[in-house]
Amino acid sequence: MNTVPKIMIKPDALAAIGSYAASLWSKKKIVLISDNEAFDLYGTLILQYLTIFDFEVHTLILNEVHYTTTTASLVYDFITNQKITQADGIIGLGNEAVCQLSGYVSSTYCGGLSLIQIPTTLLGQLTLPKQKQACLFNSEARYLQSVVSKPDGILIDTNIGNDASVEEVNSVQTFLLKLGLSQDHASRRELRKKTRICGHQLNYKKILDALPSNLPFSKQMRLLSSSQYLDIRSILLFGIRSSF
Repeated sequence: MNTVPKIMIKPDALAAIGSYAASLWSKKKIVLISDNEAFDLYGTLILQYLTIFDFEVHTLILNEVHYTTTTASLVYDFITNQKITQADGIIGLGNEAVCQLSGYVSSTYCGGLSLIQIPTTLLGQLTLPKQKQACLFNSEARYLQSVVSKPDGILIDTNIGNDASVEEVNSVQTFLLKLGLSQDHASRRELRKKTRICGHQLNYKKILDALPSNLPFSKQMRLLSSSQYLDIRSILLFGIRSSF
């Protein structure tokens, strides 16, 4: 696991996953953690290019509404059954929730496993490079448990973000508003162009450079109600508190 992830941002980046993984890892077994929607869209392509580079891939496709520490326990069982060791790695393919799960599991299983994240939503693409921790809700203890996440790489296919619907872009704007970022913030101005200019290609570098960096905070936070999940996740991602 690296301290600073190698981030690839380019069109058709998914087709480069084989060479990208090979540049980070020696030949090893990989557990691909994904959800139904992301795997249906991109799974075959990912498996094809990883196989070309001689990676042995074990696929776990989830269909959960919420990912919790209970889900992580099920993933641990799957990884154990595949005889995964510290020499192997995890790839998270999916929305921001799947990537949170992948980050949590990779940091907590067997002392830590190598990790590559492939976010398939615009929100995930913009938050993961700024994220220093992964968090899952512990429903029994009513805590949002967090661990330090150190992915080796984050692969961002800009075609995904540039194909995002107006509704998806607006949901990201709402999230940034909850972080306290004004309409004049550079990241929000760039996103606004996407909804107003036909065919506008997002400048990922401009957005990511403008977004705030993560700040230190406690590893566990009390979750008082489910409605506060987005607010608390804002702190987990960026260290910025929004109003509860």
